[in-house]
Amino acid sequence: MSLQSPSISISIVHSRWRATMSADNATLLILANSGRALAESARRGGYRVTVLDGYCDQDTLAAADCWPVTQGFGNLEVEMFVEEMAALFPAKPEGVIYGAGLEESTPLLRRLSADFKLFGNDPSVLELLRRPRRYFSLLDRLEIPYPQVSFIPPYSAGAKRWLIKRAGSCGGQGVAYFDAAHSAADAACYYQRHMPGQAMSILFIADGGRHRTIGYNRLGMGASSRPAPFLYSGATGQASLSPAHRAKIELIVSRLVSELKLRGINSLDFVVADDGPFVIDLNPRPAATLELYEHMTGEGWIKHHIAACLGELPSLPLVGSAVIHGQQIVYSPRSFEMPREPAWQPWVKDRPLAGSRVVEGQPLCSLYAEGSSVEEVEIVLRQRQDEILRMLGVSLCQPHARKVAV
Repeated sequence: MSLQSPSISISIVHSRWRATMSADNATLLILANSGRALAESARRGGYRVTVLDGYCDQDTLAAADCWPVTQGFGNLEVEMFVEEMAALFPAKPEGVIYGAGLEESTPLLRRLSADFKLFGNDPSVLELLRRPRRYFSLLDRLEIPYPQVSFIPPYSAGAKRWLIKRAGSCGGQGVAYFDAAHSAADAACYYQRHMPGQAMSILFIADGGRHRTIGYNRLGMGASSRPAPFLYSGATGQASLSPAHRAKIELIVSRLVSELKLRGINSLDFVVADDGPFVIDLNPRPAATLELYEHMTGEGWIKHHIAACLGELPSLPLVGSAVIHGQQIVYSPRSFEMPREPAWQPWVKDRPLAGSRVVEGQPLCSLYAEGSSVEEVEIVLRQRQDEILRMLGVSLCQPHARKVAV
């Protein structure tokens, strides 16, 4: 069965891998560019899960019913989408969780919140982030440091050290180095000075007034297959940070949680420069790095995300372990058709369906590794990326993938 309209295309994919769960468990609807990690976490918490995302890959089908949204959430006609959702789900799910990819879909989230319980931040938080003048004014008022911003093209000397960024994008998709071709940027774009330093993030959970830190992460890997320089390519968890820098980041998060009433699991990207940490992006929803900490709780973090949205922070001790977890996104160097029976290793996730078309420059799969140090984990991930690309007959030496549009 499939539903078609000029604005939406949703096809039901029946999973022969899907495990059964008891009918008395609550059902969650997950909306995200890629919902696999959120679905697996929710399943650990005992929820039945339905996912709408852009892939419906093997792993997602193993954890949930999955409907692919082929045109992206930002292109949906809201009322038509809601009507088709009502037809697909005569019994309403008990709640909706959104992940990356809904940043520009606040009308959809507001409409869904009228019919469903939305476990996440109020859509007004996403709307604020799409209005950079208001957002940076807020950071100024809260005395939160960030790299210099301009709302006019920086043609002055040193302009090559500037970036052009699209507010409301995610995963680095709307970020590029500034050049004269970007002079006609629309109102959603702004310019920010590129700041050298180690890119990091803090993953935290909040109840609207308080927060608890889940972990600090080191972002980015060497020898990445990503087709554009700022696309999210992976991270390692439990990253080290000096006590002074950690105290500054904790204070920044505390101020943002209090001001914006942040709820559930969120993350904050920042750069550690010579003169301290500078905020880059607030991600007011569960981030990809959440999976690096799933081992900390047998119930899965989504169960705690829901509890925090209802005002209850987790009581479990949030302590690190001797084992460091890392992930890396493999972007396809060229377009090709997946082999019928690829020999996937257990450390590969987000596996495309056999026979499906993989498009150049798009995520191919995710890789995971463990080790006793960040450096060890990153080495293993690079080796595993090479192994996967060799197995599939593609190579980073192929013509470079296309740039991601700003």
